[in-house]
Amino acid sequence: MTTPGWQTISTTFMKNDEPYGGGDCRIQGNEVISLKLADPVITFKPVEQRKNPEYAEPTEAWMSNVYEVLNRQTISFFRGTVDGGLKRHFQQPGQDAAWWYSKDWGAQYISTSWMDYKIPQPKNGLSPEITRLWTSRDGGNNWSQLKWPEEQNIGQLLFLDPGRGYAVGWGPRVWRTADGGRSWKEIRVPELARDREQPRQRFGGVDLGADGVLRVAYYVDQMGEVRQSSVVDRLRWDSEAFEREVVLPGQAVVTIQSEQRSPGVYSIYALSRLGLPRDWNDRTDNGHRTGAISQWGNYAKPEVRQLHTFDARFTLDGLSVGQRGILLVYATDATGEGAPRDFTLASKDYGKSWIETDDGITQGVYFDPATNTQYGLYAYTLKKRMW
Repeated sequence: MTTPGWQTISTTFMKNDEPYGGGDCRIQGNEVISLKLADPVITFKPVEQRKNPEYAEPTEAWMSNVYEVLNRQTISFFRGTVDGGLKRHFQQPGQDAAWWYSKDWGAQYISTSWMDYKIPQPKNGLSPEITRLWTSRDGGNNWSQLKWPEEQNIGQLLFLDPGRGYAVGWGPRVWRTADGGRSWKEIRVPELARDREQPRQRFGGVDLGADGVLRVAYYVDQMGEVRQSSVVDRLRWDSEAFEREVVLPGQAVVTIQSEQRSPGVYSIYALSRLGLPRDWNDRTDNGHRTGAISQWGNYAKPEVRQLHTFDARFTLDGLSVGQRGILLVYATDATGEGAPRDFTLASKDYGKSWIETDDGITQGVYFDPATNTQYGLYAYTLKKRMW
């Protein structure tokens, strides 16, 4: 098994948008959409206007204040072409965002989250956050705000089509809409997925299958005979309650992904870190764990198979599931000298065998599961390779 070579498709990708960054981009042929989180533009005084010519001095005082900079971060949506440039069609204040887009890019949803970093932090450490929800039905040209309780965070947006989908946020909490986001119904999550001492807890992984089944993964210390395991529960579109699907003993799930097939039999994959989750109260625990990938089917009472355990030097960051047995795992190796290196760990046979590719230091990665095409961004240079 060999690694396909990178092909350069642009050396000026989003070069004219300041501050520079490609954002979370999606590509179809020459067409591009991108959701970008950006700091405000910082400028500096000419040398003759500085108090000390040897040190750079920002043009305005707020540019030296990290809290002011955080408060001025923005979320932007761009659309355009690889060779012709991208145009901004949406911009809102925010330090975090989630989005969903239809296959034809005709409909989009974006949630923006903004926190005031200048106010004193509350005793519980949970500064208030304002979340807003937006939608476009004309390819991102025009946007409207949907009703949403601003105090409820949205970390993920997952939809079957422009009318039916889910919002998942802190708690963790799950909401469902069947009318394009005009109204939402909260779905009760599994009790053991929540921790009263951590009101902003998230699921370990979330996935929406092509058949409308929502899956959530969470870690439990003890649940009857189940101890120190990750649990994956599923919610059918026509159901109001989650049900147990599988248990992964001795693992903390990082992410779950399903094959994006038409409704029918398909596989679900879980990327996990072996052992206990990181203990943030233990200063000696750096969070590094050996990673593994597991698989099971979407039928009743599936059997979980652990397909592969990865080299201990890798920290697993993400997973993509493609067509015809393609699996890509994104990992970081920080064991060598210098900056951490980005790796793609790839399988072409449903996880039976793997190769590792050192991709250097990338500034963004996107995988198109419909075409098995991987994109990588290096400064202004956009590359692709087909698996």
